[in-house]
Amino acid sequence: SKRLRCCDQFAMVKRDLRPKPLFDEASLHAFFVDHGVKPVHMGRIWKQIVDNPDCPLDEIPGIPEKIRVPLKEEFVACTSTLVRTYESQIDGTVKMLIQLQDGGEIEAVLIHH
Repeated sequence: SKRLRCCDQFAMVKRDLRPKPLFDEASLHAFFVDHGVKPVHMGRIWKQIVDNPDCPLDEIPGIPEKIRVPLKEEFVACTSTLVRTYESQIDGTVKMLIQLQDGGEIEAVLIHH
Protein backbone atom coordinates (compact mmCIF):
# COMPACT_ATOMS: atom_id res chain seq x y z
CA SER A 1 0.00 0.00 0.00
CA LYS A 2 1.08 3.54 -0.66
CA ARG A 3 1.99 5.50 2.44
CA LEU A 4 1.32 9.21 2.60
CA ARG A 5 3.86 11.52 4.10
CA CYS A 6 2.47 13.81 6.77
CA CYS A 7 2.22 16.86 4.52
CA ASP A 8 0.69 14.96 1.55
CA GLN A 9 -2.69 14.83 3.26
CA PHE A 10 -2.84 18.63 3.15
CA ALA A 11 -1.87 19.06 -0.51
CA MET A 12 -3.70 21.85 -2.28
CA VAL A 13 -6.02 20.93 -5.12
CA LYS A 14 -5.33 22.97 -8.26
CA ARG A 15 -8.35 25.09 -9.07
CA ASP A 16 -9.25 26.81 -12.31
CA LEU A 17 -10.83 30.06 -11.20
CA ARG A 18 -12.95 32.14 -13.59
CA PRO A 19 -12.49 35.04 -13.75
CA LYS A 20 -8.86 34.87 -12.74
CA PRO A 21 -7.47 37.16 -10.05
CA LEU A 22 -5.33 39.89 -11.65
CA PHE A 23 -2.75 39.74 -8.87
CA ASP A 24 -2.11 36.00 -9.40
CA GLU A 25 1.36 36.33 -10.89
CA ALA A 26 1.47 32.84 -12.43
CA SER A 27 -1.93 33.23 -14.15
CA LEU A 28 -1.12 36.67 -15.51
CA HIS A 29 2.30 35.52 -16.73
CA ALA A 30 0.74 32.52 -18.51
CA PHE A 31 -1.82 34.88 -20.10
CA PHE A 32 0.99 37.07 -21.43
CA VAL A 33 2.88 34.09 -22.83
CA ASP A 34 -0.30 32.72 -24.47
CA HIS A 35 -0.89 36.10 -26.14
CA GLY A 36 2.72 36.62 -27.23
CA VAL A 37 3.24 39.66 -25.02
CA LYS A 38 6.32 40.41 -22.94
CA PRO A 39 5.73 40.05 -19.19
CA VAL A 40 7.28 43.47 -18.60
CA HIS A 41 3.74 44.89 -18.82
CA MET A 42 2.61 43.02 -15.70
CA GLY A 43 4.10 45.60 -13.35
CA ARG A 44 2.47 48.43 -15.30
CA ILE A 45 -0.94 46.74 -14.97
CA TRP A 46 -0.57 46.13 -11.24
CA LYS A 47 0.63 49.68 -10.57
CA GLN A 48 -2.27 51.15 -12.53
CA ILE A 49 -4.84 49.08 -10.63
CA VAL A 50 -3.30 49.82 -7.22
CA ASP A 51 -3.18 53.55 -8.03
CA ASN A 52 -6.60 53.59 -9.78
CA PRO A 53 -8.73 50.65 -8.55
CA ASP A 54 -11.74 51.67 -10.66
CA CYS A 55 -9.80 51.69 -13.95
CA PRO A 56 -11.36 49.21 -16.41
CA LEU A 57 -8.79 46.58 -17.40
CA ASP A 58 -9.21 47.32 -21.10
CA GLU A 59 -8.37 51.01 -20.51
CA ILE A 60 -5.00 50.59 -18.76
CA PRO A 61 -2.56 52.95 -20.48
CA GLY A 62 0.57 51.61 -22.12
CA ILE A 63 -0.43 47.98 -22.61
CA PRO A 64 -0.54 46.28 -26.01
CA GLU A 65 -3.84 46.71 -27.84
CA LYS A 66 -4.15 42.98 -28.57
CA ILE A 67 -4.53 42.05 -24.88
CA ARG A 68 -7.01 44.74 -23.82
CA VAL A 69 -10.25 42.82 -24.50
CA PRO A 70 -9.00 39.36 -23.44
CA LEU A 71 -7.51 40.85 -20.25
CA LYS A 72 -10.89 42.32 -19.32
CA GLU A 73 -12.67 39.05 -20.21
CA GLU A 74 -10.35 36.74 -18.27
CA PHE A 75 -9.30 38.76 -15.19
CA VAL A 76 -10.72 40.91 -12.42
CA ALA A 77 -8.88 43.05 -9.89
CA CYS A 78 -10.52 41.43 -6.86
CA THR A 79 -12.15 38.03 -6.56
CA SER A 80 -13.04 38.19 -2.85
CA THR A 81 -15.95 39.94 -1.16
CA LEU A 82 -16.12 41.56 2.25
CA VAL A 83 -19.20 40.00 3.87
CA ARG A 84 -19.17 41.51 7.34
CA THR A 85 -17.02 43.66 9.62
CA TYR A 86 -17.05 44.27 13.33
CA GLU A 87 -14.98 46.99 15.03
CA SER A 88 -14.23 46.77 18.73
CA GLN A 89 -15.20 49.90 20.63
CA ILE A 90 -12.46 49.12 23.16
CA ASP A 91 -9.28 49.00 21.06
CA GLY A 92 -10.35 49.53 17.42
CA THR A 93 -9.57 45.94 16.44
CA VAL A 94 -11.45 45.07 13.25
CA LYS A 95 -12.74 41.58 12.49
CA MET A 96 -13.71 40.80 8.91
CA LEU A 97 -15.47 37.90 7.23
CA ILE A 98 -14.29 37.54 3.65
CA GLN A 99 -15.90 35.28 1.06
CA LEU A 100 -13.50 33.82 -1.46
CA GLN A 101 -14.27 33.30 -5.12
CA ASP A 102 -14.85 29.57 -4.63
CA GLY A 103 -17.40 30.22 -1.86
CA GLY A 104 -15.06 29.52 1.03
CA GLU A 105 -14.92 32.03 3.85
CA ILE A 106 -12.07 33.28 5.99
CA GLU A 107 -11.86 35.54 8.99
CA ALA A 108 -9.23 38.22 9.25
CA VAL A 109 -8.37 40.47 12.16
CA LEU A 110 -6.68 43.87 11.99
CA ILE A 111 -5.02 44.78 15.26
CA HIS A 112 -3.86 48.34 15.80
CA HIS A 113 -0.55 48.68 17.66
